[in-house]
Order: sequence, then structure tokens, then C-alpha cells
Amino acid sequence: MSTTTVTRSVHVTPTDRTSSLRRFFCVAAQPDSYRNIAFLLLGLPLGTIWFAVLVTGISVAVSMLVVALLGIPMLVALFYLTRASANVERRVANALLGQNLRHWSMNAPRRGNLWARLRAMTRDRDRGRELGYLILRFPIGVATFTAAVAAIATPLMVAYAPIVARHDEHPFGDWALSSRMEGVASSSPWSWLLVPFGLLLLIGSFHLLNAIARVCGRWATAWLA
Repeated sequence: MSTTTVTRSVHVTPTDRTSSLRRFFCVAAQPDSYRNIAFLLLGLPLGTIWFAVLVTGISVAVSMLVVALLGIPMLVALFYLTRASANVERRVANALLGQNLRHWSMNAPRRGNLWARLRAMTRDRDRGRELGYLILRFPIGVATFTAAVAAIATPLMVAYAPIVARHDEHPFGDWALSSRMEGVASSSPWSWLLVPFGLLLLIGSFHLLNAIARVCGRWATAWLA
């Protein structure tokens, strides 16, 4: 028996190349890119609020368990607050990341007195995931905020460097390499290449931030859906 291997060659047409280039450069004109950046920037203020309120609430409520009449209602109220805060995060993810997360009910999984509600809430895995998401929103929010600011500011600084170096004194501060950087950016004709290079970096930053936002969207869906 003979085996015949058929090899198919894939031809990349000029139209395909043009389409790829258009997708690469037009990312800065897409509204989704700016919504993604807004979500990454909101990670710091929202994460700070959730972390401060929830950690403080847990600490106070647990310490007040010695006086059961105070500790139990505080923990129950904390679980209601967790659900309300998680619903805010769901709306933010839906509006900025294009997710489809439904609004969860504020009702306890079991009716009854405060103790029965507290036991039911502590055994509810969905509320546990919500609490974990809100607490982790702070360190992850710090990281996404830092990444967004650095990814946008750095390319703009690179593109603006030849201009500011020719008009301002000591634009790069006073450190070991500042004088050398100032000399290159202000006197060399090649320094003008930093402008298109910085803009190209900015386009790449949009793609990077969009990728980070997609990961955040998957995380929100996995923990809040």
C-alpha cells in the first residue's frame, strides 16, 4: 500500500496583511480599549474600599463574638454587605468588560433567627467566593492600576522626550545618566525617532492592557458568576 501525503500551502494575501495591520493600529480607536483601561484603573479605589471595610468589619465582628448579641448581627450584616459589594463589582464588570454576570439576591440562603442565617451564610460557597474576590481585589487592583499607569505614561514620555529636551532645562532630573540622556534627546537628529517609537509602544501597551483586562474578566466570571 502506498500512502499519499497532501500538502496544502497557505498563502497570505496582501489583504490579510492589511487587515492584521489595521487591527494592530486601530486598537487605540476602539471604545473597548478605554473601557478596559477604566476597569484596570478602578481596581485601586474599589479594591481599597472593599479591603478596608471588609477587613475592619471582620476584625471587629470576630472580636465582638465574646458578646454574642453584638458579634452575630455584625457578621450577618457583613455578609449582606459582601453580597451588595459583589453586585457592584458585577455591574462594573458587565459595563466595562462586557461580561454577563447576573445580579444576585440579597436574601439569606435560609430564613430564621440571626444564628440560623449566620450558619447558612458561612456555609454558602458563593458568598465565600464573593468575599475572597473582594479582598483580592485590593492587591490585584494595585497591580492593574500600576500596570495601566506605567503602560500609558512610559510610551508618552518616550515620544515627548525629544520635544521636552529641547525646551526645558534638566528635563530628566539630576541623576547618573540624566545628562547623557538629555544630550542624546536634544542634540542628536536620531532622537526624533523616539516619537514614532513611543507611539508604537503606546499601541503595544493598548494590546497588553486589553489582554490583562480579558484575564480579569475571566477571573470575575469564575468567582462571581
